Amino acid sequence: MEKIGKYKITNSLGKGAMGIVYKALDPDISREVAIKTIHFDLVSVGTDKEEMMKRFLREAQAAGKLTHPNIITIYDVGREKDLTYIVMQYIEGQSLQQIFSSRKKFSIPELVELFSQLCDALDYAHQHGIIHRDIKPANILMDKKRNPFIVDFGVARVETSTITQTGTTVGTPSYMSPEQVMGKKIDMRSDIFSLGVILYELLTGKKPFEAENITTVIYKIVNEVPPPLSKVKKSLPVAFEHIVGKALAKDPKERYQNCKELAADLQGLGRQLDKTIAISADKGELTGWKEAKKRKLGWILAFSFTLVVLLSAGGFWFFSQKAGDTSSSSNEAQEAKVEKPPLSSQPQAATPSPLEEKLKGISKSFEKEDFAETVRLAEEVLSEYTDNTVAQEYLDKAKAKMDEAFIAQTLVAGISNYNKGNYEQCLQAMGKVLKLDKENREARRYLYLADTAISEKDIQQIIEHQRKAEEEKDLLSLLKDIDSPTLSDQRKSDAMLLFNYYDEIRSIVSNISIKFKDMRHANVSFSHMLTAVYKKTGQKKVIFEGIKTWEMEKKGKAWKIVSNEL
Repeated sequence: MEKIGKYKITNSLGKGAMGIVYKALDPDISREVAIKTIHFDLVSVGTDKEEMMKRFLREAQAAGKLTHPNIITIYDVGREKDLTYIVMQYIEGQSLQQIFSSRKKFSIPELVELFSQLCDALDYAHQHGIIHRDIKPANILMDKKRNPFIVDFGVARVETSTITQTGTTVGTPSYMSPEQVMGKKIDMRSDIFSLGVILYELLTGKKPFEAENITTVIYKIVNEVPPPLSKVKKSLPVAFEHIVGKALAKDPKERYQNCKELAADLQGLGRQLDKTIAISADKGELTGWKEAKKRKLGWILAFSFTLVVLLSAGGFWFFSQKAGDTSSSSNEAQEAKVEKPPLSSQPQAATPSPLEEKLKGISKSFEKEDFAETVRLAEEVLSEYTDNTVAQEYLDKAKAKMDEAFIAQTLVAGISNYNKGNYEQCLQAMGKVLKLDKENREARRYLYLADTAISEKDIQQIIEHQRKAEEEKDLLSLLKDIDSPTLSDQRKSDAMLLFNYYDEIRSIVSNISIKFKDMRHANVSFSHMLTAVYKKTGQKKVIFEGIKTWEMEKKGKAWKIVSNEL
């Protein structure tokens, strides 16, 4: 492409999930800009496409009002035929992902400063009612002075929650919060979880939830606690454990409630640690800090040795003067002693009851996240002690955790089947999810997409069935797809005239458009040309040429034509 709107394309910066990102020039003010293109034609359902474009424009316009030194400025949003585009501030530099991949080092002060700026930017956006939804290293640009800029405000919601490409799920599951991967309602605390993932990765060089496939990644995000920092990289300051652990809490209520809280804890930690600590993304060695501590330790030992010598000399003189007094006071103390009762008379710890032992086992299995074992043990206790509230509580919590894991795995499998065109399997998967979570938005969406994809094929088959029936003069087949007495009578009358007076009927259909009102109602339109040879004269005539429209309804499992010529 040479131009998009008024902007002259000068280079291609990369390819995103929904289009290409270009470097361009604004001719009016000779300013370099970045243009991200959005291809909404990737969406198969027409009504969804329009809804998404409107929502995207609203959100991009809202994001364009954000004015913060660490948020990429949005200059313009426009549409050109099937292409929607967003014009943004151009930053010369690299993404945090590129910097991390090159194994460059961040010192503790640099890390604290980076996250202070990111937290401030996100907090500003959150206060203006905008959640990013896709915070990840690739969406953080760093200029040459290592100042961070968050990109894709107003775009992330569309990309991560609605658009899919063949064989992939858009978005980056490794950085998503548990509530996001499960399709639940999210708020600003979801962005905080994503920041926690990035912090963990920068500190250790590894993602907190690593696996070979998306299904396992999502399972870990929902159910597993990441390996402690101390096990992944032993040289890290222990204080990071609390901060990272709180940012990555599964329950949003247990996380930092806003970005300011996270920034404050990091800044407090930065003040406590020496500024000479440097973290290597590849080796993770702490440089300078150990040498500095050794020097300090040497001075402390020397001072301590001198102090010990002085105290020993003074102490010898002091205790020699008090020796007589000590002897007499010792005798008095011996007389004042009270004899302890024999061990046999002291109270003994009560032996745990069988019930207490079983409850302890339930608690341990739950802490180990062996939820299947928790359910087994809890049900065993409840079979004997039906009113035990502790066992019932653990049973409910364990089943909830198992349901969460099942929902996450089933969602991923269902979306994968949808992308592969296995719509029936997708329907089954989403049905299972909605049985456990009736309000799961992602499941409801893919249920709709899969169902209408199947219906679209069914409707196209009906159109083809009608076309062939006309050519073959098959009246019964023509009437089979109609579910309206009035329409059926009209269709029968028209067909009898056609079949009695014409031969060599040719029915041509093109430009089929199917728009679903919901999963059981659709409006269908198509171009139709009907030609035939008049029996009396042998002349070929055009019987009909134009647009036909049907209103169709799903009756049971079959689609029927219920109205004609809307």
